[in-house]
Amino acid sequence: MKLQDGSLYFDCNATTPEAPEVAAACALAAREGFANPSSPHAAGRRALALLEEGRAGVAALVGCSPAEVVFTGSATEANHLALLSAARGRPGRRRVVLSGIEHPSVRGAAERLEEEGFHVAEAPVRPEGTVDLEALAALLDEEVAAVSVLTAHNETGVLQPVAAVGALCRATGCLFHTDAVQAAGKVASPWAEARPDYLSLAGHKLFGPKGIGALVVREGAPVTPWLRGGGQEGGRRASTEAVPLAYGFGVACRLAATRLPGAAALAALRDRFEAGSLAPRGAVIFGKEAPRLPNTSFFALPGVDGAALAAALDARGMAVGTGSACHTGSHSPPRVLQWMSAPLPPGGSSVRVSLGRTTSPADLAALAAALEEAVGSLRGAHRDGHALHP
Repeated sequence: MKLQDGSLYFDCNATTPEAPEVAAACALAAREGFANPSSPHAAGRRALALLEEGRAGVAALVGCSPAEVVFTGSATEANHLALLSAARGRPGRRRVVLSGIEHPSVRGAAERLEEEGFHVAEAPVRPEGTVDLEALAALLDEEVAAVSVLTAHNETGVLQPVAAVGALCRATGCLFHTDAVQAAGKVASPWAEARPDYLSLAGHKLFGPKGIGALVVREGAPVTPWLRGGGQEGGRRASTEAVPLAYGFGVACRLAATRLPGAAALAALRDRFEAGSLAPRGAVIFGKEAPRLPNTSFFALPGVDGAALAAALDARGMAVGTGSACHTGSHSPPRVLQWMSAPLPPGGSSVRVSLGRTTSPADLAALAAALEEAVGSLRGAHRDGHALHP
């Protein structure tokens, strides 16, 4: 997708720019909803109305009741609130199970629980990138309080079998959380089919504002607020609500819902790029054999350092990622590839291309041309013995 400065952006799994409609909505809410939504006067009631309209927009995308939506400051906060509430909400159960490929914020919440004396286990992942359901089932018993399996992986884009995971959780009486941050707005919501007790979202992943997330809590699921001192968000998260961000988040969710039918066309665009530009260069495409998000391609090219390739493309006005934006600077293979037992090709490391709602065939044609030039240059430098790292 083309940015205002003319550069091309292919890193939408890291973050997205605010849609124009969202920016306008945030500005309107900042003007009209500046008051505290807990105040009883007219200005407060207007702020409350905008807040609740934003909540309804999030609920419409997820398929839940607005009352089940809790606004948070980020998806990281939502993940912590979910996992800590779920684990503490099953007295007598002292085990928590994650997939091995959860987002670092989920693993961070699990570390908090380990400090409290919980035992945390990680379920292995199959070579195509999906959680091993048989191995997961073997980990579940009446000692498990909570399970967390993400809906779609942020690097590979692989969609996880969350409906089956939800059924396993219900059979053993444990609470189920899914981090749906990458999946929201790209594929159908898992709320009705997988029936998680908790589902996390982030505004900035679907062309909404940064600084706001949401935890969707199914009616009856326990919530132990870790921000206390006020009755906001139904007593589940104390803090004066950020009305402009919440309203903009709701608008972003409504826009995302209208664009879900275009997912197949986006996937076809991605597939043509992989077949025409990556496969001829010997790329290993991770997770290709599994259902994936329609916008995501995670790959490695033989003899090409991923960081060097990203830098070379950046110099040509094109932004791509090298994996999770939460791991910038790491030189070890991505954790997800270690769990998949997926070896990198000789001399290669990972690159992620993630498309946006306005990415066009012309954008990908330009990326393909730049990729050909950059790969040729980097492989030539490698043959000459020059350093590949920028």
